[in-house]
Amino acid sequence: MSHRMTVLADDMMPGVEACLAQWRDAQGQAPQFRLLRSDGRDLNAEYVQQAQLLLVRSITRVDAALLAQAPALRFVGSATIGQDHLDLDALAARAVAWSTAPGCNAQAVAEWVLATVLRQAARTPAMTLTQLRAKRVGVIGLGHVGQRVAALLSALGLQIYGCDPLLSAAERATRSVAGWQAIDALLASADIVCVHTPLTRSGPAPTWQMLNAQRLAQLQPGAWLINAGRGDVLDAPAFIEAQRADAQRVALLDVLPNEPLPAPELVAHCQQVSPHIAGHSLEGKWRGTWQICANAAAHFGYQQVGELADIIPVQAPPALTWPTAADPQAVAPYAELMAAVVDCAGDDARLRSALTEQPGQAAAFDALRKHYATRREIAAHRLSGVPNDSSAQQLLTALGFSC
Repeated sequence: MSHRMTVLADDMMPGVEACLAQWRDAQGQAPQFRLLRSDGRDLNAEYVQQAQLLLVRSITRVDAALLAQAPALRFVGSATIGQDHLDLDALAARAVAWSTAPGCNAQAVAEWVLATVLRQAARTPAMTLTQLRAKRVGVIGLGHVGQRVAALLSALGLQIYGCDPLLSAAERATRSVAGWQAIDALLASADIVCVHTPLTRSGPAPTWQMLNAQRLAQLQPGAWLINAGRGDVLDAPAFIEAQRADAQRVALLDVLPNEPLPAPELVAHCQQVSPHIAGHSLEGKWRGTWQICANAAAHFGYQQVGELADIIPVQAPPALTWPTAADPQAVAPYAELMAAVVDCAGDDARLRSALTEQPGQAAAFDALRKHYATRREIAAHRLSGVPNDSSAQQLLTALGFSC
């Protein structure tokens, strides 16, 4: 392509320039680009009209109305795992190719779940590591994210059961689970339920408002409900009614129905909330950009050369130190360590404060996502002070820490 390609990217997507700089044609030459940036919730109409390549996140709805304003558009890349914000029929009708970034932030979400489980365990009076490990975990959705969650919680020592009717027998064999259950049986038997499904309204296992009044009633008293998938998997009115009737249920939600304007009463009935940031690690964000740019390059006849490690910025996280007198059975040291990786308490406090803005809750919700602090994944951290050959060292190594 001899002319400059016009690229429109969400203004909060990192690494676009660096990834495009890795494109090469068959002769090894780098193409030229005109890169435009815009707010993902309110794309600049003039830019949309010019764009040949559109790079978005989950907050941008790519539908027939948007495509009608984009006559030059040839490819849409979404730096997300899910695709419910993409109208695939409309894209096909316009012969616009598309790509998402499966698995790009799976590790980050799994680490958020680990931090959340440990934080809730530490907040539970007198809970020991042995008592936490006795809890039965049900993971609904064992795709890229769910399988990482299962693996990480299994490394922590919990027993994992899975539910995913869309997986083949061969795929099931690769998951870190003790067994498989249908959703109703899983909800009725699990102490901790982790939801990691896409949002679908049709097909063999639709998930829109999957957690309805009937399903919520099946949860055990005091069960922990964790959702880091899609907010509208949860039936908000049914959840509020269920919580009014039984406040023992613990809700720990990173995704909320009707984002960026979740119902205040729904938030009030949750023990932990955050503004859809479970996957917002530095590595996860850059992986997403890298994957969709690589797919776009192939579509336009280029190759994206090198590796993500060649271009991702080096930002060393703070050094972490293990407490020397840590009780081997105590949950708190592990919870405090993960809090230094993922600040669940801070995210919860900031979101609750933001949702009190009158007016402006939606803008405040988005601002928390836009200005989310740099977060590194476990593998980037160096941990000192862990006794050699100790049970703590074995567990922390299994969780991915270098110690």
